[in-house]
Amino acid sequence: MQKIRDEVLVAEVAEGNISAFEELVNRYQKKLLSFVFSIVWDEAAAQDVVQETFISLYKTIDRIDTAKKFSAYLFSITRNYAISYLRSRKVHAPLETAEKVAGDDNPELRLEVSDENKRVQEALNIIDHKYKQVIMLYYFDDLSYEEIASRLGVPVNTVRTHLKRAKEALRRVLL
Repeated sequence: MQKIRDEVLVAEVAEGNISAFEELVNRYQKKLLSFVFSIVWDEAAAQDVVQETFISLYKTIDRIDTAKKFSAYLFSITRNYAISYLRSRKVHAPLETAEKVAGDDNPELRLEVSDENKRVQEALNIIDHKYKQVIMLYYFDDLSYEEIASRLGVPVNTVRTHLKRAKEALRRVLL
């Protein structure tokens, strides 16, 4: 059985086909949750943002340009809702703490790693959000430039530029 293209499903939803909308939700829910979690670092908030995204999508489905790639549009509006969530709550995403890098026999090294993680987290919270987002997707989610560009709905060269500027900004803050 051939998979129905997203754009065809969008057109069907616009015509009132609820099962087509359920298919879109099933296709993208886990991906969007992961994406939003990488921004807000709160599972419950990520679920709320994704739910809000799908509700908005359903309400405005008839205005979507099916000539353009649906996934890029969906990730773009999801990113906007996640950023709105952060702004409305003035939340800063915590940096993932390093897993047990040092063994139990070296508490000084563990403390050093913990302090360095705090410094990096503080630096990430200082730099521009668009740069922080690219850093998180590239280094923590291990996404390629192309995957980041698709998720953020920007050209690949913009991802390269943002990553370069993010590294420079982090370097300035950390030095």
